[in-house]
Amino acid sequence: MRKNWSTAGPLGSCVLILIFTVCPVAFPQTDSSFIDLVRRSGFIFQGTVKAVGESTPSIVRESSTAIVSVDRVLESLPPTGSQTGRDVTVRLRKPGDMRPGQKATFFTYVYAGGTSLGLEEVGILPVQDPTSLESRIRAARQTLADEALKARLQSAELVVVGVVGEAKQTEDALNPRSEHDPLWWRAPIKVTSFEKGRATGGSVMVNIATNFDYLWALAPKPKAGDTGIFLLQPDREKQFHVSGFFLIDALDALPTSELERVRRLMKQHP
Repeated sequence: MRKNWSTAGPLGSCVLILIFTVCPVAFPQTDSSFIDLVRRSGFIFQGTVKAVGESTPSIVRESSTAIVSVDRVLESLPPTGSQTGRDVTVRLRKPGDMRPGQKATFFTYVYAGGTSLGLEEVGILPVQDPTSLESRIRAARQTLADEALKARLQSAELVVVGVVGEAKQTEDALNPRSEHDPLWWRAPIKVTSFEKGRATGGSVMVNIATNFDYLWALAPKPKAGDTGIFLLQPDREKQFHVSGFFLIDALDALPTSELERVRRLMKQHP
């Protein structure tokens, strides 16, 4: 059965260096352009082109598809799994630039799956030292993670370190409007330090989404006695039916081991 995942992105060019061997041009890779390649990829690997205009089993053959053998996986995010030594289909934006036997580093994401994988190409680089590339990819992922956390820190009205107290059901949770209702419970946080915002006393109240519906499955659900860093978000768009602060994103509750990182990022964007 074919499954679909989606997104999109650009590809590098190639230049003929021998009669039958083509190598991708190493277009200038600034830190930001490399990070963007990683941002839009879910499966990065070094591989060898086996055929152009063909596809692996279960993937629809197109003029832009190529069968590529995976020589080394540099990064694999779900749902790709381990593909080393297997053939995959890569849908290329410039299939005319690729030739059988060509080796390259492919930045891709999954667009279809079944017996084999269909991968959409985001960018292509020449084959480089894999250990060095893996290090660059990890550094790019850390930069992207920091960017995401910076955004949550900026949107938070309060950032506190503290201990969660006993939560109580709100009226909104007692009378849900649909199966997608967050089912807010309100809990006190005994604050040990205010990292952002003015001190409002020894504790603050926070609304916790207790619904495990797909809309709220990743929202933090701390229990009484849990200690952590909490990024308390306001309801600026007035989309909820209760007042106060909220834990909405997975990044809104962090272990205290992340405090040094949080403080560092807040100094960059107070």
